[in-house]
Amino acid sequence: MTSSGVSAFGTFLFWNGAKVLELTNISGPSETRNTIDVTSHDSDDAYSEFIAGVGDGGEISLEGNLITTDSAGQVAFHTDLQAGTKRTGFIVLPMALGKAFTFTGMGTGFSGTYPYDDKASVSGTVKVSGKPTYLTTQSTGISALAGIEETDTAALSLNEVVAAGTYEYTCTVDTASSWVKLTVTAASHTIYVNGTAQTTTVQGGEIALGAAGTTTEITILVYETSKAPRVYTLSVTRPAA
Repeated sequence: MTSSGVSAFGTFLFWNGAKVLELTNISGPSETRNTIDVTSHDSDDAYSEFIAGVGDGGEISLEGNLITTDSAGQVAFHTDLQAGTKRTGFIVLPMALGKAFTFTGMGTGFSGTYPYDDKASVSGTVKVSGKPTYLTTQSTGISALAGIEETDTAALSLNEVVAAGTYEYTCTVDTASSWVKLTVTAASHTIYVNGTAQTTTVQGGEIALGAAGTTTEITILVYETSKAPRVYTLSVTRPAA
């Protein structure tokens, strides 16, 4: 029999609307259900009997490369852990699968590893509060993506046509442009751009670009109520001077 197994590559964790960068392993939620012993002298065949007790959303475990500049992801997660702040999160499976888990949880672990002969890495845990939800229907997604750049507020020229099933877009701006502003159209969706909420068809705020000669990746998360999110990447190249 041919296996129906699929690759997990392209699975992302979103914490409070922001993608947590460069995770190498995401595990969970590890749900369990407690049982209640209702065995009595009348139990058939002298076997123990149980009924269902309360469920437990369990934990989510994280491993990845330590990215100290990931202010909306790794840094925000650490800040929320220290403050005991609950957040909404998504584990978004690869877009081709169209599935996700959503949960409310709080950070309960954050640990860095710094070996002299290997990469700096990070691990973390999230305690799920309440019932996690498995989202099996995918949101419709964006219908348009536009923007402007700093130098002359000219419209961004995307190299790809916005279309269903296309999740990666690219464009080039003037060397002197240090920011862009995006307008995302996704009616009836919740929209986050690099972890900042936006409203459909309404231009968002400035998104800082890297130095001349670099490419900046912008992550767009959109989802409808009770549906799995769609995740898009816009790579903006700022040419060398």
